[in-house]
Amino acid sequence: MNADTTALSWVFPDVAGRDLLGHEYRLPGEFPAEVSIAVIAFKQGQQAQADAWITRLAQEGIPQTPHGRTDLDKVILELPVLSGRYQVVRRFIDGGMAASIRDPDILARTITLYGSVDGVCEPLGITSREDVSVRVVRHDGSVVWGATGPVTEEGVADLLASLAGPDGPPA
Repeated sequence: MNADTTALSWVFPDVAGRDLLGHEYRLPGEFPAEVSIAVIAFKQGQQAQADAWITRLAQEGIPQTPHGRTDLDKVILELPVLSGRYQVVRRFIDGGMAASIRDPDILARTITLYGSVDGVCEPLGITSREDVSVRVVRHDGSVVWGATGPVTEEGVADLLASLAGPDGPPA
């Protein structure tokens, strides 16, 4: 896990996404909570890393789905980022993911982003796509914390501190 303290200069880009239940989002403005913990993946082989982050953060009491909720101050989201060239087969890719997952809580938290991968990575300070990246994003798109790589106890502690710190999300 590689935490980065320059997160305050990062911003979540303006992108369109759709969760695996079919709900359209314009992010960051339509993130389903005031603070979203975005677990960003680029390859199917990164699912175990993404799941480990999600499971560990859920153990800390952070809701792991927006499904059926409208009152969330924070939530964990999974954001697979795919090149725009896959947009033409989006129905096949998203449908395949949804068919294999089937759990509405997971389907609601998984928002796929198709388009410029660089357009997502650069404003978020993501320099490697070999591991998942995790970003704590306020509703206005500002990023207060970030890390890339597998979950570690130090990473979880740093993320939780960012939620409670003076420059962290609103209480």
